[in-house]
Amino acid sequence: MSEATDAELLAATAQGDDSAFAALVRRFIRPATLLAAQLLADRDEAEDIVQDAFTVVHRKAAAFDAARPFGPWLFAIVRRLAANRRSRDRRRARLLQWWGRGRSAAPSTRGEPVVCARLEADEARRALEELSPMQRACFELVALRDLSTAEVAAMHGISESTVRQHVFRARAALRGRLGGASPRDEER
Repeated sequence: MSEATDAELLAATAQGDDSAFAALVRRFIRPATLLAAQLLADRDEAEDIVQDAFTVVHRKAAAFDAARPFGPWLFAIVRRLAANRRSRDRRRARLLQWWGRGRSAAPSTRGEPVVCARLEADEARRALEELSPMQRACFELVALRDLSTAEVAAMHGISESTVRQHVFRARAALRGRLGGASPRDEER
């Protein structure tokens, strides 16, 4: 099963082969979870979204166009489900405030990456927050999570050159804000 293409695994899944579906899940669970965690800033919510996304994939396996790559389809499902979750959470927060029953729902900061162990965590977090959302997302996945630019491009639905550009600009901005290049940047 590990040598089969994504399309072959999905076709086997559509025929009821659970081991083919398990192979697809193993192949894509890490990048899908990283993407969802970036979008939601909450690891538990991200895992729920990825589980829901794979449920959609399993249910719609027969409708998948085998001529198209599987990864971008899965990542689009993850992005849509995450956007729906954020919208739902914002609606609930507004209703709770309006009804005067709850406190405002601030986004969770769990899971924020630390740029360098020698720096204060708050300083690094502030520097990352000053980046544009796409620069922060691409930098985290490429530089901190060691995903390839191709994987990140598929996850966010952008070109590889755009990912490289976002990572380059993020590194330059972080270097300027945090004072100098990190050893990791000098290796690349």
